[in-house]
Amino acid sequence: MEEKQVYEDEVTLRDLILKVREYVLEILRYWYIPVIFACLGAAYQFYKYSSSTPVYHARITFSVDEDEGGGTTGLSSVLGQFGLGGVRPTRYNLDKILELSKSRRVVQQTLFTKIIIDGNNDFIANHILRIYELNSGDKKSDKNMASFTFTRDSLPAFNRQENEALLMLYNFIIGPPDKPKEALLTADYNEDTNIMSLSASTKDETLSVELSKRMFESLSNYYVNKAIEKQLRTFNIVSAKRDSLLGVLRSLEYQLANFKDTHRSVPMRTDMITELRLQREVAAVSAMYAEVLKNTEIADFALRNKTPFIQVIDSPIPPIAPDQASLIRKLLIGLIIGGVIGAALILVRRFYLSIMSKGN
Repeated sequence: MEEKQVYEDEVTLRDLILKVREYVLEILRYWYIPVIFACLGAAYQFYKYSSSTPVYHARITFSVDEDEGGGTTGLSSVLGQFGLGGVRPTRYNLDKILELSKSRRVVQQTLFTKIIIDGNNDFIANHILRIYELNSGDKKSDKNMASFTFTRDSLPAFNRQENEALLMLYNFIIGPPDKPKEALLTADYNEDTNIMSLSASTKDETLSVELSKRMFESLSNYYVNKAIEKQLRTFNIVSAKRDSLLGVLRSLEYQLANFKDTHRSVPMRTDMITELRLQREVAAVSAMYAEVLKNTEIADFALRNKTPFIQVIDSPIPPIAPDQASLIRKLLIGLIIGGVIGAALILVRRFYLSIMSKGN
């Protein structure tokens, strides 16, 4: 029984070897078919290489201070007495910065800064429209954008056409949600080092460099302003109160000095009452001013302590090497894929003929 099984296995292996030999001979017989497909594949890859536009990647890396100050417990209690809240070391939400980099507010602020490309000083928005021919009107959906350019940067005064162009540019820059590689602007951070990066990928070297830099400026300014919004408002309130009390104190001090100058002779008792009242008011306002001055210093410390520290590590500088695959590599890929397709067609044909011959 075992000998019979071994014999069947040997026959099966022999049939397999013969079948493989048969298919190899078939491919060698029609060798010109894989060669033709390999040439077609190489020609297609050469066409893609010659017609492709190089992309320039400009990347700026930066770090965000992870501690919002690092105040002690004693300082926290002192600040709490004046309604400023405690200062506790916390970790910045890097994911929040990533989301802000995709926000329309930050992107549109970047779009309406002016840069010079090929001697043309214009909005970044108009440069993108021109370089990517988004205002050519070739597509049916872009007919109303034909020859359109932005002439102002006052967003509240935009008309419907300007709003449509702005939304189109915004979606073009951040890219489709399911295709992040098509975005002109991308942001990321290293989970180990917490170093963030902001990259711009466009068809123009100057546009890539300036877009990444201006985007970083807009993002950092907006993030810092939002982070210190509450502390800044508190500082402005106590500063205004300080200035107001200082004006009142100076006025009272002037009234008291003027009163003493005009009453140098033997004063009447009613005059002494007026002098005592002025002295009392000056003392009261002085005490209030000293307290508000202390609050102002605490508010200033809290504001500086809360302000995020964003530092650029590496900034892109031209020249930037374009991101373009090697021609030899593309030709090899085309040759291999084309040859495999040609050989597969021969094998499928041979397999079909063998089945049909058995049926007959």
